[in-house]
Amino acid sequence: MLKKMFFVGAVLLIASASYAALPPAGSNTGTDVQEWDGNNNIKGESWSWPAQYLFQPVCVIPVKMDIGFWVRVVGCKDAVIKMTQNAIRSYSGEVKLTIKTNVSIDLAVEFVPLDDQAIKDALDDYGASVDPDHVDPPEAIVTIGAHVNNFKIDKSGALSVGSCIQVGNVTLKVRPSVTPKLKGAC
Repeated sequence: MLKKMFFVGAVLLIASASYAALPPAGSNTGTDVQEWDGNNNIKGESWSWPAQYLFQPVCVIPVKMDIGFWVRVVGCKDAVIKMTQNAIRSYSGEVKLTIKTNVSIDLAVEFVPLDDQAIKDALDDYGASVDPDHVDPPEAIVTIGAHVNNFKIDKSGALSVGSCIQVGNVTLKVRPSVTPKLKGAC
């Protein structure tokens, strides 16, 4: 009986030792993973290295977007219309600006006198112009002009005498020259 127990114990000891010595999962592919000298090691042949499924293209879907309108007035911040005297009561001046845009645009201008009573009293017939009044992409040079006719010299007494006295502002306005469409995906 003791022999049988000894034999069963030996079989169990050998079985547990052989189970512990089995290489980890994955080594049945020819790749050997084991701990040796306190480090994890892996060894395999090029034909037995683990393979993977690669992503394969199946469908190409175009991505589209609406690009909004944009208009850039180059040098607007530094632009000044300096009017010179053409006759006793007539003044005019102009400035050239480059307009860059990604859409056809219409242009308009408006001359607005400063909110000063002396200036309002002296200015009678005034206005502004823009040429051309239509610009197509990508860019164009436009001339913006201002004029004062029938300047009331007798009403300008409250204005100080000098050169380059600001009397108003010319506002450049733009609008797309295309048919509007409702909001939504392109």
